[in-house]
Amino acid sequence: MRRFFRIMTGAILSSAVGLVLHADDLAGDIARIHIEAIGGHDRVERLTSFRAAGAVRAGDNDMEFQMWSARPNRIRIEINRGAVTLVQGWDGENAPWLREGDSGQLIDMKGQLAADFKADSEFDDLLFKARERGYSIEYAGEENMKDGAVVKLLVTRDATDQSVLYLASDTYFVIRQDRTQRLLNGDVLKTQTYYDDFRPVLGVTLPHSIVVQSGEEILNQIALSWIEPNPPMDPNIFKKPSP
Repeated sequence: MRRFFRIMTGAILSSAVGLVLHADDLAGDIARIHIEAIGGHDRVERLTSFRAAGAVRAGDNDMEFQMWSARPNRIRIEINRGAVTLVQGWDGENAPWLREGDSGQLIDMKGQLAADFKADSEFDDLLFKARERGYSIEYAGEENMKDGAVVKLLVTRDATDQSVLYLASDTYFVIRQDRTQRLLNGDVLKTQTYYDDFRPVLGVTLPHSIVVQSGEEILNQIALSWIEPNPPMDPNIFKKPSP
């Protein structure tokens, strides 16, 4: 959901980069360095769920939200818009759903809305057990950006959804994701997501600032106030409520 080991780990990683860049499985090695940098495989594995809260700006609208998320892809989001709360959820099995207010209409998401919600509900970092989860990873080169040098990986699950991940060469955190999606109607959507304000959560470093753009247009800005790791959680919270 992105996570640094400690300052010494950064020094070790920096000295190892020259060797890694000559490995046969370059992309796999970079992915493993990234997972170690954000806390290590065991810590990432132990973080199985979280509850979070924060603020989101979409267009001219400022809203507050709470989110519950659990591996592998269960999620519930409550967004407060004035006196009305919009609730969205998915139990990972049935159709994702939404409801506006307790007395609002309860509906199943369909089409592109459902496809996007499912794709965005994955709990884990794209590079965590990526190949086991059906992703292919390819080395996509290096680049000097205004904020420093980055290493790039191309991550693909199928031809309709590809991402280029930008990993900062000093921390190996993912600081940007360029995503290309082919929508159900045949259109192509390109977005750029920027990650910042990295903080540890149960030993796993996660971004607390997320900005999503399409070209120059800012689609939404998310600022997380806090993330509670592995909270007590009723699994029914993700299921579609009774009408």
